[in-house]
Order: sequence, then C-alpha cells, then structure tokens
Amino acid sequence: MRTKQPTVEKKDGALYYRAWDNEVETKDDGSDVLRLPKKVVDDLEKKQYGVYGHSAVQVCGWTKKSIKDDGVCYKQKFYGIECHSCMEFSPAVMWCQENCSFCWRPMEFMKNIEIDAEKVDDFKEIIDNLMQKRKKLLNGFNANHGANMEKLKEAQDPSHFAISLSGEPTMYPHLDKMVEYLKTLPKTKSIFIVTNAQIPEFFEKLEQNPQAQPTQLYISLEAPTKEIFNSVNMSLYEDGWERLGKSLDVYSRLDCRRLVRFTQIKGLNDKDEYLENYKELVNQGNPDFVEIKAYMHLGMSQGRHTKEQMPEFVEVVEFAKKLANYLGNYDYVDAAPNSRIALLRRSDSKYTVHLERYENQ
Repeated sequence: MRTKQPTVEKKDGALYYRAWDNEVETKDDGSDVLRLPKKVVDDLEKKQYGVYGHSAVQVCGWTKKSIKDDGVCYKQKFYGIECHSCMEFSPAVMWCQENCSFCWRPMEFMKNIEIDAEKVDDFKEIIDNLMQKRKKLLNGFNANHGANMEKLKEAQDPSHFAISLSGEPTMYPHLDKMVEYLKTLPKTKSIFIVTNAQIPEFFEKLEQNPQAQPTQLYISLEAPTKEIFNSVNMSLYEDGWERLGKSLDVYSRLDCRRLVRFTQIKGLNDKDEYLENYKELVNQGNPDFVEIKAYMHLGMSQGRHTKEQMPEFVEVVEFAKKLANYLGNYDYVDAAPNSRIALLRRSDSKYTVHLERYENQ
C-alpha cells in the first residue's frame, strides 16, 4: 500500500509541498527516469505544449506572429534573434524552487523541487525529442494562408534557443552540457537562459567551463529587500535571499552577455525608496543590460495581484529612466511598447544592442 505523502515537509533547509508524487519510468536499458503524472501531461498538452518526459516545448505567440509577418518580439528588436526560428523550452517544466506571485503559470502546482541527477533524461535525447515535438506543433501553419512559407521552412530547425518556458531550467542537473550540445548544432546562433538564481553551483559550473556559458544569461530580480523577496518570490529555500546573493557574485565574473530582468509590480516593488537597494544589487551582479518589464495581469497571477498593479507602458519607461539615472553607469536605450518593456545598458559594456525598428513594436 502506498503511503500518502504529507502536505508539507522540511528537508535540507527547504520546504517541500506535495502537489503530486514524482513518478519514475524504467527505460529499456534498465535506467529509471523522472516522469510527470498523466493528468499533468494532459493539461500541458491541452495548452499546446509538446511534452517529453520532464521537459516541454511550446511555440510562443510571437513566433506565430513572426511566421505570419505580423510582428516580432522584443528580443529580436533588442538582440537580433530570429523570432520565427526560436525554440522556447524547459528541461524541468514543472519543477521550481520559487513560487513567484507575479507568475502567470500555476506556481501553486510547482511544488516538487527534488530532481535526482541519476533519474533524468540525457540532454541530447531531450533536445532531439523536443525538436520533433516542436515540428508537430508547427504543422498547422502549412494550411495557414497567411503564413510566410520561407519563414516556416526555416523555423523547422531553430537558430535560437530560449531555455525559459516554465519551471526553473537550472534544476536540470546537466544544463551546462545541454548548452554545449546546442552550440554544436549547425543552425545555432544564440542561446538564452532565464534563471531565478537559486542554485549558485550552476553559476560556478559556468565559471569553470566557459564553453557551457549561453549567449545571454538572465537573472530574474524583482525584490529590493529580503522581506519583499520572501513575499514576492517565495523561495522554498530558507536561505533563498542568500542564494541569490551568492549567485550574483559568481554571475558578475562570467564572460557571456549578462542581463537582469526586473518585473515591475506597480506600487509594490517600484517605490523610490528602493532605488538604493536596486543599485546595490545591480552593482553586485554587474550585468550588461537591465530589462524592466511590466507585470501582466494574466493567468493564475490574477488571483494574487490586482489589475491596478499592472503598469502602463509609460510607467515602465518612467521607472526605467529613473532607475538608469539613479544607477549612474547605465543608459536608457530603448523600449518595446507591445511587450511593455524598457532596456538599460551598462555604459562600459562590450555588448551593443540590435535596435531594428518594427511596425508592430
């Protein structure tokens, strides 16, 4: 008889909330690998995710728009990625050690933070299978009269990889090896990773092996103080704030393009009194760029924040310019209205921005 897991348990300084029990599949070679329950897979597939094991891929709305020549995302505008040929995926789609209040995903459902390094899929196997899943998701465009067939053909083999979709990608223990493998693919031009920086050891791996560093590495930074971090990011680690600090220290020494992403929640984390705190954190990480992005009142976040906490584009630009002025060594560069995002660049960064103009931005 299976013993029912407790709702909450404490282990190694972390709180574990059991939304479901990890399932294990035994492969033909006898190895055990983590798997999501069928009800979770079914729910993801209904939302047009392609699922393989503990990983998933999705064709984002901007990729669809680009294929139909109906606009591109801010990442193409700022950094020159090919939006139609972008593959957004996660090797740990339903695992995360933070329950961020602003996340539109069902963070209440992401309570499992145990990933056994001996029970995960091989990084090459993940990429190969997710690329096939993505091709199937793109099949519908063949009958779409508004699709640019040349772009659709190019989109079959991605040139850009955005490792950020859902969950926390650095929880996959071989993410560094996965980046190295992606770099060997003939069409690869860029790789972006977005992380909550709760695993300092991941940054140490990148420092020791520059070949494993992505093109651009994002750290999500939404809290100026430990108190706000605990209420907004809600790390399942008791030392989550300290983990963020350790990660920022190592991050500052990496040689890839580094970026801090700040989600602005109106009236909560964008007060003038926090500017000095943000200055200290930004200086600690020393990123090349800072993105200020509006909290969007979407999905599950609607039950955690009010619509009034979603900043207008002009408010994002206003805060971005105020932050740039306070930092002193960062310049306001540009913004993308449709994404409600503004960009700052460190004055002495060796990296520049793309800054092409698009009608639908």
